[in-house]
Amino acid sequence: MTFATTALAMLIGGLAPGGTGPAQDVEMLSSGATAQWRMFSESDSSTYLVDMASIVRNGDDASIRVARVSKRLGPGEYRHTVDQFGVRCGAGETRVETSSDIADDGVTADTFAADEPWTPAPANSFDGSVKEMACGEKEPSRAPFDSVRAWIEAGRP
Repeated sequence: MTFATTALAMLIGGLAPGGTGPAQDVEMLSSGATAQWRMFSESDSSTYLVDMASIVRNGDDASIRVARVSKRLGPGEYRHTVDQFGVRCGAGETRVETSSDIADDGVTADTFAADEPWTPAPANSFDGSVKEMACGEKEPSRAPFDSVRAWIEAGRP
């Protein structure tokens, strides 16, 4: 099984809704570990969180989940996108391997393969930050949340 296949299997394994309460979908790791979503970047329109508990390393390759949350959501809106990034640590390259649209209720609306090529992840760039976190070179200083929804409900700290 290739690294990409393993990472995709782990992502898909986490798509089943959780037990009682709101559906967990990609918020829950297939290992059963609690997610650790931390804000690490923002643009004019979106805030980006990384799930530090989602990192899987296989030799020089890694995978990591990144959530993209619109800054234009109203009260009670929780929809967001979770991208599964592949990372080549030594080569300094990243790519989005899958992307999942998460509805307001936490259920995965769609997941699709991104089929993006590997691209350089320059230092001091968004992809550079993703690479550094996936490869264990840095970690966001923000407090972790067990779901993107919990982060939104906490006022997006």
